[in-house]
Amino acid sequence: MYIFILFLLIFSLSEALEIDYRWLKLEVESFYPAKISVYEKEPVFVRFDIKIKENKTGIQKEVLLSFIRMKPVDKNLKFSQQERLIHQDEKKLKVKNLLYLRSGDTYLPFELYFDTDTMKGVLDEDILSSLSKKVLIKKEQPVYISPLPYPVPYVGSFDIKTSLVDENGTATLKIIIKGKGFPSVPNYTLVVKNGSAKKIAFDIKNEMGYITSVQKYKIVYMDSLEVLPVSFTFFDPYQEKLIEKKTKTEKIEPTENEKKIQLQELSEEKKIDFYIENFKTLYPEYFEKNQLIKRFFKTADRYKNLILLFILILILSVIALSRKFLIKKVPKEVLSVLSIELEYLDDYKKLFRYLPSEEKIQKLYAKEIDNLFFKTKIHKKRGRIFFVETSEGVVNSYHILKSFNRLKDMIIDFYLKKLGEKDRKLAVFYIFVHKNTDILVVLSVLIFATLIIQFSVDRFQQAGMYLNFVNLLVFTIGIFSVFLLRKPVIKVRND
Repeated sequence: MYIFILFLLIFSLSEALEIDYRWLKLEVESFYPAKISVYEKEPVFVRFDIKIKENKTGIQKEVLLSFIRMKPVDKNLKFSQQERLIHQDEKKLKVKNLLYLRSGDTYLPFELYFDTDTMKGVLDEDILSSLSKKVLIKKEQPVYISPLPYPVPYVGSFDIKTSLVDENGTATLKIIIKGKGFPSVPNYTLVVKNGSAKKIAFDIKNEMGYITSVQKYKIVYMDSLEVLPVSFTFFDPYQEKLIEKKTKTEKIEPTENEKKIQLQELSEEKKIDFYIENFKTLYPEYFEKNQLIKRFFKTADRYKNLILLFILILILSVIALSRKFLIKKVPKEVLSVLSIELEYLDDYKKLFRYLPSEEKIQKLYAKEIDNLFFKTKIHKKRGRIFFVETSEGVVNSYHILKSFNRLKDMIIDFYLKKLGEKDRKLAVFYIFVHKNTDILVVLSVLIFATLIIQFSVDRFQQAGMYLNFVNLLVFTIGIFSVFLLRKPVIKVRND
């Protein structure tokens, strides 16, 4: 591994740069690949040797070097790896980078900077200020990243082999892929004769471009076993051609003593029992008795996102359709009161025509009207009521809207009392849906988005962290939008 990297570095282009931070000077020596053209997904190695030429900070060089950060900022970057080493004898920082790039031109740009947030308390503010600038380091001549000439996802130079261990009726097989290149390898399904295979483990390691993939299978077989070869086709950027490699056929043959079992002489029922007894170790879930409920929940867990999505759509459909039925159970006066919104303060007066004969409600309405419209001073801000000075004190939009909704509820309750118990319950449900439509819509959108994102997480596990962050962001925006929609706002007419 290290010989190969050393080979690339020796036959690479070196460029030097001096950076002056006033309090110290850095010398950065860059080592780039000698090749001026590489292929997409071909590993590209870039190394930086950073020395401190002058140091007036009063801090040891090794400490200062530990605060230096470098990151690739290429727009064509797929992903990268980095190794850092501070050479104690030479007092320099070595930063080795492995890049995988998309097609296009690149100058292999890197951003060099000090981690000044961590350095706070270690250095004075004026020194930190001078070290806070970021420096872009890039190659003088561009490198061209060529698109792959063949539509294969696997790029590099690899070897593939299998390892089979017999365990007397069961066996363990490993498919091992090793090499250097893009960290993506096939996910195999074995084809076996006289047996059945199940994948029990999969592991892939990427150490600065050197890939090791191990896929492990458990196999159960009868008296003999044959595992057919698997092939691996990849594009080799060094030879510039497609390479196909195959494993050998793996076989297990019974010994002479085992052949004397005479399976052919067994009855069909005995053969089935023999087969089941051997294969239940591989798929025990299919041979357990009375496991119907467990299987159901296991299947439900597997498709939980789709099931929840279906339930959500079903609930929304039921609510949407039921509104047409429920609205017939709601008195016209209640529907009219529900439709009145306090967009302007004058809208308060629209409740007058629906006031019932109940003295308590009439007194409350008269009190609110007198308090808000006589001997008051309205303070506005950006075309909205900021607060109102009344004879009883200062009230804001929140308190006005609260008293308005309270009065609406009292009027609605008066008309609902005239209904039968069943119709009243249906009307109450309709009113609840009407009042909380905004929350139901936002909640439905959030659940729908969450299910889609989580479904994507299951399919693209390598991007799970980023998708979960997006999920959290969407949920935060959704919650914020509810508060925004519910924020009490009363406009002021331009009189």
